[in-house]
Amino acid sequence: MGQIIPLFQRMAQKEPEKKSLEGNTEKFFSFSMGGKAFVIPAVDVAEVAAYSSLIEIPTNSEIISGVVNVRGTVIPILNIRKRLGLSQEYIVDSKTKVVYFKASQDYFIGMIVDEIDFRLIEGIILPKTASLAGTVSDDKSVIMEEKGTNCRFQVFFIDDWIKPSEFDDVRKVLDSF
Repeated sequence: MGQIIPLFQRMAQKEPEKKSLEGNTEKFFSFSMGGKAFVIPAVDVAEVAAYSSLIEIPTNSEIISGVVNVRGTVIPILNIRKRLGLSQEYIVDSKTKVVYFKASQDYFIGMIVDEIDFRLIEGIILPKTASLAGTVSDDKSVIMEEKGTNCRFQVFFIDDWIKPSEFDDVRKVLDSF
């Protein structure tokens, strides 16, 4: 897909250093949705692009918003904002980006984010039971502590937030093209 993100992926895939018993140091991109900050492992991101218009399609899926055509490749765009406790509606402006993930060997999926920081940050993934803003995280999240600070973020792992049946829905949409 793009030239910049694969470079970041190669940088992120370098051998992690052992920092503590809590976990390995990893590299992340930070992004925001609905005023909340999240991080995503850099190795999971295939490409980040400016928002372009969605092609709405008829589907029974709650999370498929539509599709986009990226250089001849049809990519379903998922909206998981409700699952993250956010409003399903998003405001599109100049900071809005689409993050593309490699969902399997043969297709990509995308997610619209309000803003993404292209600076790679290093952090340590903490256990799921760690505290985030004074509350116990749910079972669909882990916590990442930024190296050298006390900042904590919810880590976004696509496989934790998308159900297997929803991946089947994505496959059905792609098969229709």
